[in-house]
Amino acid sequence: MKRHKEIEELLKVGKKKGCLTYEELNNILPDTIVSSEELDKIFTLLGDENIKVVDSKEAALELEKKSSEEESTEQKKAPKREGHADKLVQMDDPVKMYLRQMGQIPLLTREEELRLAEKIKSTEFKFSRAVLECKPARKEAITVAKDILSSKKSMDDFINIDPKPDRKKIKANLRKFVRLARRVRKGRRIAEILSGFNLCTTVIEEIFIAMRAKTAEIEQIDKNLKRSRKKRAHGEVSKLRRKRRTIEAEFGLKHPEIKEAVKAIRVKEAKFNKAKKELVAANLRLVVSIAKKYTNRGLSFLDLIQEGNIGLMKAVDKFEYERGYKFSTYATWWIRQAITRSIADQSRTIRIPVHMTETINRLIRVSRALVQENGKEPTPEEISYDMKMPVDKVRGILKIAQEPISLQTPIGDEGDTHFGDFIEDKRAVSPANATAYSMLKEQVGDVLSTLTDREKKVLRLRFGIGDGYPRTLEEVGSMFNVTRERVRQIEAKALRKLRHPTRSRKLKNFLALSAGQ
Repeated sequence: MKRHKEIEELLKVGKKKGCLTYEELNNILPDTIVSSEELDKIFTLLGDENIKVVDSKEAALELEKKSSEEESTEQKKAPKREGHADKLVQMDDPVKMYLRQMGQIPLLTREEELRLAEKIKSTEFKFSRAVLECKPARKEAITVAKDILSSKKSMDDFINIDPKPDRKKIKANLRKFVRLARRVRKGRRIAEILSGFNLCTTVIEEIFIAMRAKTAEIEQIDKNLKRSRKKRAHGEVSKLRRKRRTIEAEFGLKHPEIKEAVKAIRVKEAKFNKAKKELVAANLRLVVSIAKKYTNRGLSFLDLIQEGNIGLMKAVDKFEYERGYKFSTYATWWIRQAITRSIADQSRTIRIPVHMTETINRLIRVSRALVQENGKEPTPEEISYDMKMPVDKVRGILKIAQEPISLQTPIGDEGDTHFGDFIEDKRAVSPANATAYSMLKEQVGDVLSTLTDREKKVLRLRFGIGDGYPRTLEEVGSMFNVTRERVRQIEAKALRKLRHPTRSRKLKNFLALSAGQ
């Protein structure tokens, strides 16, 4: 890619600060750079220079404080593809069908993109306000506020916080809200207060799902009431009515009003989802263009597109058009991150953390460069020097980077033997021990044959000789219809006979085998 002077300036600012915000990226980049390929190359260039791209200036300051942490959301450049860019894995019919349908969706102009982003924000606001005006939302909000204040739940799971220093102010406002909510009865006033907290959309959606579940429950109660009236089950009817009144009290409305309120909110939710869907659909080409660069990494092309689409949907949820940067600039990072994380999670048999995968990829690039430069495999010391990393850490990474090997891997040119043939099976009995056990079994049989039939049977039953299941004195006694004491006497007499030198001499040689076990 031809270096523009603006890109050189971008690298200069990024190297100085260690990171860039999307706002800085948008302001510095020339207007001529609009294609996804050019943007992707710029992100790759920034990744190679260890320059991270963050949402805001506050996030950049926080990143500088935590620069020592290895886990980072900025994605570095992946290894270069070998071969031509258009040499993809063979696409099956579903992929072709997807690409054909995707091609029918028109691209958005800058103005259309801006209007659509505004529509998403406005429909989201209307949907959120409609939900928050309902009584169940107020109850849920009070519960969540109390949990956050008592540290039972994390603030980040419910409130979009930017910048971070606002935490103390938000907690103070949450305390005021809990006090006000007890006195204020109007839903609109409560919704206005809650809107000021910038609640996560997922929280609003969860509250609405719970409301829909309650509406469905009332409808089921009405059906059960009709059946119970026909059967004249008066006890069941009164029970169902009480249950319905409880739900109506939670909403502060009668059933028909609840049904209408939920229906109106559903319309607003549909408009919000439709606006998001339009922005996602218009940028599906961006996902495909980025996914092409990550083929042959352990995931199929269709899986890469699916993971990239998940990243695209996250970008739509988090995009703030007010900041002025292009959506494609913002979405590129989210798509790349989603794809590279999925490769790290799914492509290997043994999962490796994402930050370690990035380090391994960097090590592979350095190793390949050294092979081309020196004509031989580099030593850990040479890699360590180029990566500016301790040798022990390089050796550890090389060990982690090894791919699992199959036990069925052929060994040698002929392929008659496999790797698994050279691994010891510790559960298997060695030939020497197997022979010794066979001889021991034979000698025990010979020694026992010198005893009476009753003594021989008692010893076999008591010590599990033959079947490996030793019996108790009571069990043996019941078999011979004698007392427990009589069995013990027969056993003691038989053992005394076996201790005689003429018999014990045959078994003494096997004591070492027994001790080894």
